[in-house]
Amino acid sequence: MNRHRGVVVELVGPAGAGKTTLAAGASAVDPTIRAGLSLWGLPRPKLLSAAIKLIPTFISAALRPSRRLQWGEMAQMIRLGALRRVVGDEARKHRVILLDEGPVFALSWLDFFFARNGHRAPSWRRRAVADWASLLDVVVFIDAADSTLAQRIRTREKDHLVKDLPDHEIYGFAAGFRKAFDGVITEMSKAGHLVVDALRTDRAAKSENATLLLSTLAARRHNGN
Repeated sequence: MNRHRGVVVELVGPAGAGKTTLAAGASAVDPTIRAGLSLWGLPRPKLLSAAIKLIPTFISAALRPSRRLQWGEMAQMIRLGALRRVVGDEARKHRVILLDEGPVFALSWLDFFFARNGHRAPSWRRRAVADWASLLDVVVFIDAADSTLAQRIRTREKDHLVKDLPDHEIYGFAAGFRKAFDGVITEMSKAGHLVVDALRTDRAAKSENATLLLSTLAARRHNGN
């Protein structure tokens, strides 16, 4: 890890695993943790800058019908580029950056929803993986039993596209994202020096889970990873 910046950590896991709750709990206890950063709600100037930089990629893809990008893909690519700039700035100000839905999620989301026939912007993909592999230090894989995930998704106020689906479809959705996460984590690990930890949120109370996460972050910060 670059000693002149903070440790950059992404919480990764299927919907309902408890990533947002964990991040909020950890940052409430330790004010040196910068939580709340994700692909969503990014500054418009950063989004505009990222979009302009991607224009050649979008034009190149548009000229090849088999690789023509859909709007959902382009929007996610823009968000990921903007997030990279925001995290780069914030990592110089804070000891720990805790991402919820960061690069691993973004690339996994693209794989889950769009990459059934292969990546349509392979050069961009390689650059994005290499760029984030140089910045992302730790991934903490947050998970819980499928039945717990389904119950949490259905009972929380936050809407979700599988919220009203039967159990087996929610389980399949979670399994698909787990597979995508594994693939992206492997991809990034080969491109950098990514440290991967795991935490189950269905085996202890929320406060205990936050304590476990803080212990993991403290160990990584102490080791300089």
